[in-house]
Amino acid sequence: MAASTAAAPANQELKSESAFTNASFEPPERPKITTRQTLVLAFLSLGVIYGDIGTSTLYTLNGIFPAAGAMPSEEDIVGGVSAIVWAILLVPVIKYCLIALEFGTSHGEGGPFAVFTTLYPPRQSKQDGWRTLTTYTMATAPPSSLAATSFLHRPLIKLFLFCLTLFGVCLTVADGMLTPAVSVTSAIVGLSYGAPKAANAVVGISCGVLVVLFMVQPFGTKKIATLFSPIVLVWLGLNGICGIINIAAHPAIFRAFDPSRAVMLFVRTKNFDLLAGVILCITGVEALFANLGQFSKGSIRLAFCCFAAPCLVLQYLGQGAKLVTGGEAVLSNVFFNAIPGGVGGGLWWTVWIFAVLAAVIASQAMITATFSLVEQLVSLNVMPPIRIVHTDSTSRGRIFVPAVNFLVLVGTLGLTIGFGTEAGLTNAYGLAVSGVMIITTTILAVAMAQVKHLPVLVAIGYFLLSAFIDGLFFGASLKKVPTGAWFSIGLATILLVLLLGWSWARGLEEQFDKNHRYRLSEIMKPSRGGADAAATEKKDAKEGEGKTETETAAVAQLERGGEAGPVQRRRPHPPAYEATVGGASLARLPVFALFHNHSSSSSDGAPHSFVGFLRSYPALPRIIVFLSVRVVGVPHVTPEDRYLVDRLRQFDGLYTATVSFGYRDKIDLSDVARPLRDRIVALESRSVEGRGALEEKVAKIDEALNGAVTHILPHYHVSADKSSRRPWLVNYLRSFMLEEVYRRVKVNFDAYEGWDFGSEEDVLRMGVAATL
Repeated sequence: MAASTAAAPANQELKSESAFTNASFEPPERPKITTRQTLVLAFLSLGVIYGDIGTSTLYTLNGIFPAAGAMPSEEDIVGGVSAIVWAILLVPVIKYCLIALEFGTSHGEGGPFAVFTTLYPPRQSKQDGWRTLTTYTMATAPPSSLAATSFLHRPLIKLFLFCLTLFGVCLTVADGMLTPAVSVTSAIVGLSYGAPKAANAVVGISCGVLVVLFMVQPFGTKKIATLFSPIVLVWLGLNGICGIINIAAHPAIFRAFDPSRAVMLFVRTKNFDLLAGVILCITGVEALFANLGQFSKGSIRLAFCCFAAPCLVLQYLGQGAKLVTGGEAVLSNVFFNAIPGGVGGGLWWTVWIFAVLAAVIASQAMITATFSLVEQLVSLNVMPPIRIVHTDSTSRGRIFVPAVNFLVLVGTLGLTIGFGTEAGLTNAYGLAVSGVMIITTTILAVAMAQVKHLPVLVAIGYFLLSAFIDGLFFGASLKKVPTGAWFSIGLATILLVLLLGWSWARGLEEQFDKNHRYRLSEIMKPSRGGADAAATEKKDAKEGEGKTETETAAVAQLERGGEAGPVQRRRPHPPAYEATVGGASLARLPVFALFHNHSSSSSDGAPHSFVGFLRSYPALPRIIVFLSVRVVGVPHVTPEDRYLVDRLRQFDGLYTATVSFGYRDKIDLSDVARPLRDRIVALESRSVEGRGALEEKVAKIDEALNGAVTHILPHYHVSADKSSRRPWLVNYLRSFMLEEVYRRVKVNFDAYEGWDFGSEEDVLRMGVAATL
């Protein structure tokens, strides 16, 4: 039954005491980064973020002017290069570096889903949430967004934005598979020019390189970036140098800086499809925003605007100049044919080697972005709780997700083998990129008004301008659906359905947990005899203050009419409790029991594991700890700061505790009872009156600790609510999704997997029947 809320008199407030309380371990905001740290991060970001957009030079110009097509005129070449240059300036530089990076969360996370969580932050339980264990208070839930208007909180609007953002995440995952396949294949294909006999081995070599790439992911972002950054530095430098050499042979290519050249290209050719090739120059742009959690906005801006972007623009200008001067001999593969010195020369092989290495690194940008997005989904219960490994103590955002790494590898290999060197691969690539771009624009426009509090007209103006550009790219990419772009839409749609299904079922389970939290007064109460005994004991202890144990015992014996001789210390009357329903007496067991809250519970009310225990076993452990375990935003938590313990004075032997771990700490609960015991004793020493009573209390605590330490975990058995008010078909579909899909999938994703309890014999899983 759901616990109701009502105003409570002041004298009914829960009297609890806490020991060893520590400041809240909420994830701290990012500290200010020094200039030196910014320079170091900018260098490291080269090896993670810019490999993707940096290797777009391998295939972009041929995406606009295919090798199999007619030789474009000089004006068309200048127009195509102009479209590329302005696409780089408008999207990566202005939209992402100058605008999007300002919308990272306070903890440094980036990407459209991070912005969505800023608009609709998850509900947090009140710090004094434990007081609803025993009293009725005026419950006021915090708003889900501090700045959002009532319009944004309309269910349909929130659902639309959630689905839109989640679809963007799914497209990014698809992009994470396409990037390695496109980049590596485009680099390896250059081998067929320098060594024609290797043309048939391009796909096989590409697959081998990809396997190696995914195998090094467990080493962590920082180590990979340290290895990759010098390579990308050299690669981008070679692009700039080659571009300058080619520009020197045809300086007229600088006309491409005139945006009217790009506009006239489409007016003259009336070929809207050319935009599907232009967008290839900004593939991987989402990595600038999604990888914000791994670096900083200052370092990303510095590396891209001051180095990466100038080198890329010079390369594209040089390719255009070479295509004008070289003609059809260059068109077959503009990048490799534009390398100064000709095919097979020393510079050519140097550039090819670094092209292959950079293509491998290009894949890293979207792989790490995918890891970051998956972590956000898992933390908000939109995705099953898969294992996430934190690889660096200096940044929480540097992670490795083994399951995702394997699945992306399989998908990438399938794409490489299935598409080979066909143009369909780049078509699918362009649609994924443009789809994410337009979704990011929408979310940022909403956040401008609701998070940054900018005028609505500013947000609308930004949306219209940015969405116009994104819409052009997206519309051109949609025309490529029959020739390869179907993969991006298909994969993203499948992922969206799976994630929405999990999120829906998980939301129902969380709602069940919220609506079925019990106060202790609803399930147990002191028995009449136990209450009288406790009152007598308290009176005796008060009268005995200032006396030694012997004196107290002697006085008690004299009061009974006996002689004051050798006496035994009198044991206090143990408090007794009975079930609220039925009135059955609850015997006390010499057990130290840790009742765990549900993994997503707010801690408002007694854990379901405790309620289920009382229903199954009409007895109370001697020591009962309602335990919540949480992972906080620091790498490590010292043992001294790990525990927060409260004492519930209305019930003897009942305590609440929160145990905090850093994100790089192993959740080890094998010896958690001993430090909890010490803090419980410290609490009792300040509340129990009389030394003798305290010793008896400590003896009981130690008796329970030495008897058995048991972790009692809730295990939800999900069933569908077959309400007669719903149509038969709806009930059937709900039953299938909840009982045949969600219930079975959930078995393979135990929220407590990876926790160390010492021994499985110390764990009791208490079943909870959840009808959703």
